Amino acid sequence: MASKGFQRRRLSMTPLIDIIFLLLLFFMLTSTFTRFAEVPLIQAGTQGITSTDAPQRIFVRLTRDGLTINGAPHDFANLKPALSRVQTGAAQSDVLLSIGTQVSSELFVRTLADISTLPNFRVSVIR
Repeated sequence: MASKGFQRRRLSMTPLIDIIFLLLLFFMLTSTFTRFAEVPLIQAGTQGITSTDAPQRIFVRLTRDGLTINGAPHDFANLKPALSRVQTGAAQSDVLLSIGTQVSSELFVRTLADISTLPNFRVSVIR
């Protein structure tokens, strides 16, 4: 009598489909569906302002370790109050935002959004 040789069984796709469904369900439930906000960017140019109502210019330097406002170091948490204190009686203030080389995009956008929420402040990004 000849012995039976190796016989291939048919591969069932049901467990594979179940796993794919579970993975899809997992990623759908763990994802956040938030809407990303738009942040308008204005690059500082060479507009000559000769009017007597020229806006006050505030220089903000953003680095990975902190930020400076007109050369004075400040914390990220105190950005809004510090800008409000620096602003004199000018009706409009231009904030010139300079970014360091090691600054993350998240920190940049968060800082830009914080400054943009303040009234009478216009943000320009400089190199």
